[in-house]
Amino acid sequence: MDVDSSSMVPETDHDPAVPNHSTTSSQAAVEGEQHLVEQSQPGTGSPAQQPQQAVAAAAPQAQQTPVAGPRHAPTYSVVNAILEKKEDGPGPRCGHTLTAVAAVGEEGTPGYIGPELILFGGATALEGNSAASGTPSSAGSAGIRLAGATADVHCYDVLTNKWSRITPFGEPPTPRAAHVATAVETMVVIQGGIGPAGLSAEDLHVLDLTQQRPRWHRVVVQGPGPGPRYGHVMALVGQRYLMAIGGNDGKRPLADVGP
Repeated sequence: MDVDSSSMVPETDHDPAVPNHSTTSSQAAVEGEQHLVEQSQPGTGSPAQQPQQAVAAAAPQAQQTPVAGPRHAPTYSVVNAILEKKEDGPGPRCGHTLTAVAAVGEEGTPGYIGPELILFGGATALEGNSAASGTPSSAGSAGIRLAGATADVHCYDVLTNKWSRITPFGEPPTPRAAHVATAVETMVVIQGGIGPAGLSAEDLHVLDLTQQRPRWHRVVVQGPGPGPRYGHVMALVGQRYLMAIGGNDGKRPLADVGP
């Protein structure tokens, strides 16, 4: 029997109601490959690449985020004024001294004088100069002369928070600045400095504050002293010795130490 090859095909292959499994599988494979190709295209990425792409996309946004700049400091107000300048305040000056003096007597007893700060001397101007500009003029061996030097005494009461100008009895020191002042119990010792005539004389003055109205005393010292100088320092040592150190004698800086 002659059998045609076409007649050997099952009828089911020609039946439209029955699906062709081989054709369906081929189409599914093609669609799967297309789906993989679409995922691998730029902008989509594979599932493993998507977190990295998300981080890379977020990085420029983080860099573009503005950083907060400096902020204004909070406002403030004065709670308690420590120093209050009154009419008797010393005013602007330089080269003065401010010395702390202990209280006299016991608080609450007659004659008690509270702790004080004693300001003495200082300069308010240089000779021949206005407050605007100028060069100090020479005088003697001191190099400069201070026309604005004073011999004022101002007292600051630390208990009442007030300045007062006092006028002690006795012979005061000449006007000067760049001097030294050292407290010895309830007294203030003044030495050296520079004034309107140049270097101050080698004298020693003591301001006694044991009374309600202070008094100046000029002290005569035996033996050689530190000599005329300015810009030096002096300290009380062992409640007995006044040690002067350094300064300038108008010709050169000094490095000596002496009682």
